[in-house]
Parts: sequence; C-alpha cells; structure tokens
Amino acid sequence: FRFLKDPLFFAESTFLKRPERVMALGMVMALALLVYALGEWALRRRLWETGSSLPDQKGRPTAKPTLRWVFQLFMWVRLVELGGKWLVLNLAPHHETAVRLLGAGRYYLLE
Repeated sequence: FRFLKDPLFFAESTFLKRPERVMALGMVMALALLVYALGEWALRRRLWETGSSLPDQKGRPTAKPTLRWVFQLFMWVRLVELGGKWLVLNLAPHHETAVRLLGAGRYYLLE
C-alpha cells in the first residue's frame, strides 16, 4: 500500500463519516490493487515468455517493470484526430512492445 503515501493520491483529502462508506472505499481500493497486481503479473509473465524487455527509469532494459512505470512511459503518447483520420503520436518501439504484450493493440491502432 505504498501508493497511499504518494502525494498524488490525495488520501488525506478523503472524508468519510459513515463506517459503511469507509468499508466500501476499502473494498474498492482492495479491488483496484488486485487488478493492478494482476496487470503487473501478466505483463512480467509475457515479457519473460517472449524474452522481451522494457526500459527502466535509467533507460536500461528490464524484464520486471512496475505497472506504474509502464503507465508513466505512456505519458507523452497521444491519440489525435486529423482530417477525419485517427493518429497515435510519440509511439516508440518500447511502447509497441508493452501494448502488444498487454493485448491492447487495437486501442493504439496497431491492428
């Protein structure tokens, strides 16, 4: 639960008075953490199976990236419509590797 201490999470600004709502928020957070962990596990497994790697924060190849880092890799990737045609901008080869391994190729116009 390291992400709870992250200032970008804004955990201190959450005000819940009723115990039911606190429990509901805890359930939603646990479910989100489960989905996050499954996504990271699936990506690492696919990287291992294919012998691929993604760049880490220092640009060195790694087969065990965190899903948070993979999301940050996509910070500058943009989907734009130009003249009625959709284009994906700033998509580097390591982005394509991550997209294909996660099975999201159609969302990045790779299929």
